Amino acid sequence: METETTLLPITVGNHNLADLAYDRILTAVLDGGFTPGDRLVMDRLAEDLGISRTPVRDALRRMESDGLVEPATKGFVIRTPGADNVRDMYEAREPVEGWAARAAAGRADDVRDTVTAALADLAAVPDAVASAAYRANRDFHRAIVVAAGNPVVVDCFDAIWGRGLAVLSFAESARHGSTVDVDEHRVLHDEILSGDGDRAEAEMLAHIRRGVASV
Repeated sequence: METETTLLPITVGNHNLADLAYDRILTAVLDGGFTPGDRLVMDRLAEDLGISRTPVRDALRRMESDGLVEPATKGFVIRTPGADNVRDMYEAREPVEGWAARAAAGRADDVRDTVTAALADLAAVPDAVASAAYRANRDFHRAIVVAAGNPVVVDCFDAIWGRGLAVLSFAESARHGSTVDVDEHRVLHDEILSGDGDRAEAEMLAHIRRGVASV
């Protein structure tokens, strides 16, 4: 179905309009303005955003590549992820983020400030704003992966979290009242900075498994 959601218009300046359109539409998905099954029509989106169809088309094609939308008559629709799809995404996180937590714990003294700053940013985000919570949550987990010191693993993380499934699963959780648990992330932070790789990896895996159970 076509949604009546109105997007905030984009102020044209020295920016990539396709990237800005992508970000605005993504934010609307996370905050519940668009939900799975909603139809996205280029002309309507361009009008709401105050830009031409071309950057909107480019943004939607990128979203299709990311798995967030799929083609439909006269536009695209927000994908409806299946339980198997979501489970696969969370399972893919385990070897990447589990290993990263262990490796980051081995570098605890060097990465303490970075990981602690990411936790502080997460704690400062209001639960009611799902898009901000999603980004802060992603940035906290990414800070841990970066702290592991392996850029290839960072690329793997970005590939997983850059897929539409990550956004759609978080948005689904938010719609059902599940928010980011800062205390749970604080435990993860503490285990990593303890320097104990076994405990850090175990807590990360438990955290990811609790996440899939909430979707």
